[in-house]
Amino acid sequence: MPQHAPAGPRPLLVVVHGARRTAERYRDALADFAETHGCVVLAPLFPIGVPEPDDVLCYTSLRQGDVRFDLVLLRMVEEVAARWPVRAERFYLHGYSGGGQFALRFYYLHAERLAGLSVGAPGSIARLDPYRPWPAGIADVAEKFGITPRLDAPRSVPVHVTVGARDTRPRRRPPHATRIDQAAMLRQHLLDRGATATMEVVPGIAHDGFALLPAATGFLSTLLPRA
Repeated sequence: MPQHAPAGPRPLLVVVHGARRTAERYRDALADFAETHGCVVLAPLFPIGVPEPDDVLCYTSLRQGDVRFDLVLLRMVEEVAARWPVRAERFYLHGYSGGGQFALRFYYLHAERLAGLSVGAPGSIARLDPYRPWPAGIADVAEKFGITPRLDAPRSVPVHVTVGARDTRPRRRPPHATRIDQAAMLRQHLLDRGATATMEVVPGIAHDGFALLPAATGFLSTLLPRA
C-alpha cells in the first residue's frame, strides 16, 4: 500500500510469480513503483501439490481438479478491496514464466476484469483457438469453467509481451521453439485477433523475471496515472 497517494481508490497491480515462487521478492521490488504511481501491489503465492505433491506449476492452467485458481485470485482481489480503497473492478496484471502462462489464460477468461496485461517469458502459450482443448486453446472452456469466452473481449485490454534476448533455450512445445519464438508467436496471434499487443526483447537478459521487471513496469507506467 503506498504511503503517499491521493485520496480515493487506488489502481491495483497483481503480479504472479513463476515456478520459484518469489512472491515476496516481487512485492518488495515493486514498493517504489507503488509509491510513484499511488497503486496497490498484490503478489499472491499460489499453493503447490495440486494434485501431485511436487507440482509447482499447477496454477498455470487455472484449474486442477476442483480447484479454480482464477477464482482464487479473484477472491484475493475481493479481500484486498474489502480492506483498502482500490479499484478492484478492473486491475493490471503481470506474470512471469509460469506466472505469464497464468496471466495469459486469465486474460482469455476474464478480460473484462483487466485494464492492462504484461506477459513475461512464457514457456508455452495458449491461443484463442476454438478447436484446441484447454489449456492450449479454448475449445472446452465452457465445460471446464462454465464460461463462454468472447473472442473479441481481449481487444479492450492493452497487452505487453516481454522476454530476454538471451532466453534462447529450446522449448518442447512447439519443438525447438525458444521463449523468444513463443513471445513472437503470441504477439502475432493476438494481433491477428484484433488485440493491441506489443513485444519487447530486453538485451543481455536470459530467463530472469526480476531483470525483466523494468520492461513490464515501463509498459504499465504508460497505463497507470502518476501519484
